Amino acid sequence: MTLMQIPCEEGDREFNFHIAREFLKEYKSSDSIDFIVFPELFAIGFRHEDYEREGAGVPGPTSEFLCDIAKEYGAYVLGTGIEHSEKKFYNTLVAANPLGKMFGTYRKIHPFQDERDIFDGGTSLVLIECSGIKVGVQICYDVRFPEVSRRLALEGAEILIIPAAFPDPRSAHWNTLVQARAIENQVYLAAVNRIGTGFDKKTYFGHSQVVDPWGVVLTRLNSEARLIASRGNTDMIQSVRNQITCYADRAPAGYDEVKWFRE
Repeated sequence: MTLMQIPCEEGDREFNFHIAREFLKEYKSSDSIDFIVFPELFAIGFRHEDYEREGAGVPGPTSEFLCDIAKEYGAYVLGTGIEHSEKKFYNTLVAANPLGKMFGTYRKIHPFQDERDIFDGGTSLVLIECSGIKVGVQICYDVRFPEVSRRLALEGAEILIIPAAFPDPRSAHWNTLVQARAIENQVYLAAVNRIGTGFDKKTYFGHSQVVDPWGVVLTRLNSEARLIASRGNTDMIQSVRNQITCYADRAPAGYDEVKWFRE
């Protein structure tokens, strides 16, 4: 797993593609299945007036860039870009395979607050299968909704991947939410967050991380521009579930009804 903890120059796709390629010079391939994951809207940012001027990136220059990177490095590559909806845009995740083909997309279900002025929310969860590994995907604010991760895990996800643009002062929220989603679902979780300063003076703290099914953070948390690499073994998932039997002990019949008692 390689997480691209990089900044974004608002509205300048070519510059952001150049920066990404510069950092990818440090990428080290391996014989195992690998993923390269970019932060949320890494190519265009969040300045909404840029969207009409630059146009959609999915399908378009962002999805093409991700496919080119996937083919060049022989990895699965995930990143998000803007896609036209009927009246607005979607914040859409693209999954590209090592052959350089886009084989899956996910539209962010939960636009954050004023993002709803420009983005429509998606209407379905998405699992992708990568060389036999089942991967559940979500985007940024989705991580605050535990039902998203749980449903993906119940459907068989072994890894959850989350591109994000989480700003200060919410680093404690980010760290806790990411680690909790891994622990409660007993899966690997890879979350990549942007760094730097946005057009609106928001600062992004990074803390991109890979968490194993036991809740151990496998990477060093910081706010530097860098590639963050980690390896895992999905065989660990069943080992953890054998020790803490959350799935076997679920009692769905008891979750449907809520009783109220009042004085």
